[in-house]
Amino acid sequence: MGMICEIAPAKVNLTLEIIGKRNDGYHDIESVMQTIDICDVLTFWENDWIQVVPEYSGLPEKDMLFGEDNNNYLFDNLVYRAALLLKQETGYPGGALIQLRKNIPSAAGLGGGSSDAAATLRGLNQLWKLGLTLEELLGLGAKIGSDVPYFIYGGTCMVKGRGEKVEKLEAVDTKWMAVILLPLSMPNKTARLYSYINSGHYTGGEYSNKLLGKITRQSGNNFQAGLFNVFELVYEREFEKFGYWMDKLKSLGITPLHLAGSGPAVYYVSSYREKVRDKIKLLKGSELSNYVARTVP
Repeated sequence: MGMICEIAPAKVNLTLEIIGKRNDGYHDIESVMQTIDICDVLTFWENDWIQVVPEYSGLPEKDMLFGEDNNNYLFDNLVYRAALLLKQETGYPGGALIQLRKNIPSAAGLGGGSSDAAATLRGLNQLWKLGLTLEELLGLGAKIGSDVPYFIYGGTCMVKGRGEKVEKLEAVDTKWMAVILLPLSMPNKTARLYSYINSGHYTGGEYSNKLLGKITRQSGNNFQAGLFNVFELVYEREFEKFGYWMDKLKSLGITPLHLAGSGPAVYYVSSYREKVRDKIKLLKGSELSNYVARTVP
């Protein structure tokens, strides 16, 4: 029986701009995305049907995966949907047993579910010997979710449109990050955040292009100044507790912080691991879940 293993890394948005609203009701974005080494791990074996079995490791208390039934099997999460879509689109007759080892906290803006889906497409493409190109996998990923196409490539990428336009960029010099989970619960988070967006939030890609220049020059000293996330403006205005936690972290000396995607995870970035570790030490005794991570290609 064949076996394939795939790593599914988390991501942060170094920039996240909303360019405007589309005719289909969605928004066009421009975003420089970057994978980091908080990772889920997926293992695939040949099987007669599709079966997803989860294993949890180091997740925050009460972190739950969408689509878990009473038998602890995942039947309707993005991994299952990606596997089923690939099977249907290619006419592959068999299935797979997929073990999903979860390390990335869910609904935090770190893209764990989307990364798992992309890893599923890559892994099953190998296991089933389908021979699909990355571009073909990207097209399938776009049918599953907005961040999935990016994770087909990973590393440092410029992402545009609804997320389906992905350009691989020169990798950033290794950066270290303190990733902190703020205890903010928002049902239907992504839809809710976009509902607060208006034309005053639109930008023209200037933040992403400016950061792209910094990456190209690998100018580490002012890298931090190029980071931007439009949802920070929404959080500051609409969610009082966000301001409370940002002020608290600032009072501890952990600043500047930026939202990871749609949040509520935030991150502090530095070129130096020790500097990040020192920031994490300031959280000793805090209720906030936190991670030390680095950028990965």
